[in-house]
Amino acid sequence: MRAGQRALGRIQGLGIEPENFKDYAPGDDLRFLDWNAFARLDDLMIRTYRADRQVEITSLVDASASMGLPERDDKLGLALAIGAAFAYIGMADNDAVRIGAFAMRRGAMKLETTQFHRRRESYLNFKPFVMSIKSSGETRLGAAVDQLLLQRRPAGTVIVISDFLVSESDAEDALKRLVAARHEVKVIHVMGEQESTALYPPGLFRVRDSETGEVRETIFGPAAAATIRRKVEQIASRVREICTAHSITYAQAFGAGKFEDFMERELPMLGIVR
Repeated sequence: MRAGQRALGRIQGLGIEPENFKDYAPGDDLRFLDWNAFARLDDLMIRTYRADRQVEITSLVDASASMGLPERDDKLGLALAIGAAFAYIGMADNDAVRIGAFAMRRGAMKLETTQFHRRRESYLNFKPFVMSIKSSGETRLGAAVDQLLLQRRPAGTVIVISDFLVSESDAEDALKRLVAARHEVKVIHVMGEQESTALYPPGLFRVRDSETGEVRETIFGPAAAATIRRKVEQIASRVREICTAHSITYAQAFGAGKFEDFMERELPMLGIVR
């Protein structure tokens, strides 16, 4: 995978790299008038520049119990691979990047993060952390965001990677607070191929909720499969609506076997590479 021309966490400001042009407006700094453009177009244009400083990028991965099921889907592995890929891309411009994982453990939120790394030479420092993450506990996105914001880091880019099997209110409140803290927020919605297509054999099943422990028996067949697929569509539609309402970029990664397709198809849409 090559980084290409990336736009992860771009900031405009006083720098040395020209970024764009805009029409002059009263109050603009006259030092940045482009007189060549004025001579050609007879119009006052301001040259804008990319800020010198890099941004902090956090890939925030849901490591709750639901991310480990169904086992054949390897949702957690997919989420961690995506988070690590974003870290690698962020290092292309020496941005400070880190990977975090969250889940409830024994009734308390556990948010773990790596140190920030900037240089590609330090990329392998993420490997021990990524390999150590196991899925367990409940998903509480709001509690994870609480802990993240308590760190009082500068506004940067936060990439939330989750199956979003949480209440709508928890998801929306958490994402709203990240935006209110002036972070650029991107959402990657991961689900497994078997989970999203309901490719389960027919029969009588005893189903246990991986996070609450609730057990119930159900008969699985074509009607149940159709119900599951509709539910997945409803969840995805609602998460997308929340993101649209709060100007958050949303992308789907359904199926670990489609990782390369996701990287090629969705990264340009996320504004990460062009």
